[in-house]
Amino acid sequence: MRIGGFIDASTKDWPKKVVAVIFTVGCNFNCKFCQNKPLLEPSAGEDLTIDSILDRLKNNFLIDGVSITGGEPMLQKDLIQVCEEISKLDMLVSVDTNGSKPEVIEKLLPYINRIALDLKVPLDSDEKRAREIINAIIIPQKIRKSIELVQHSKNTQFEIRTTYVKKLHIPSDLIDIMNYLKNINFPGDYVVQQYQYSDGVGEKYMEMFEEPTFEEIKDIITSYTSKIPFNVFARARGIGYKKLI
Repeated sequence: MRIGGFIDASTKDWPKKVVAVIFTVGCNFNCKFCQNKPLLEPSAGEDLTIDSILDRLKNNFLIDGVSITGGEPMLQKDLIQVCEEISKLDMLVSVDTNGSKPEVIEKLLPYINRIALDLKVPLDSDEKRAREIINAIIIPQKIRKSIELVQHSKNTQFEIRTTYVKKLHIPSDLIDIMNYLKNINFPGDYVVQQYQYSDGVGEKYMEMFEEPTFEEIKDIITSYTSKIPFNVFARARGIGYKKLI
């Protein structure tokens, strides 16, 4: 597996869990607001064997499990085998994804406990709008298929999240996503993440985007008055996860 970073223990990547975090290299999206752009460089990271990854985890008695993020982990050819071997250590496994690889998700589900899917744009957006946000061509049908697969997996905790980027997203983007989740009877948690500039975004994007306040996110979410079958959280600086609906 091509690894661009490793955190031995984190309390921020899985609510109420302490997990090691593995950052994989490479992504098939090219979001300008991505905080992990260095992971998109062809020369980034190093190839680690499955045994070397497991050795780093085996003696870590601080953690409940592992969160695999990126980049886009589903691009790693040995992801399924890595997750299977971690699960044999009696550790919980969570994987982050953009949802573009349902064929991998389907094979992965028996070996993981949680998926966090980044829904970056309403799936009924026109191609121009989707490309503006993701900076790549997406196939909405594949993302819908990924959501359907996880939604019907009884043993998999499911979080869908959107990073709200001021000057890029607009309030109706969040409302459209919530309407979509309502219509499919989404059973998990929807998390609106506050965009935060970091060095990983890149200096040339510093003025392009703006960090929304927690109150701005809260006002958008609480304006949604329809009854929904899922919980809605905001994830913001200094607040962590806070339930809004």
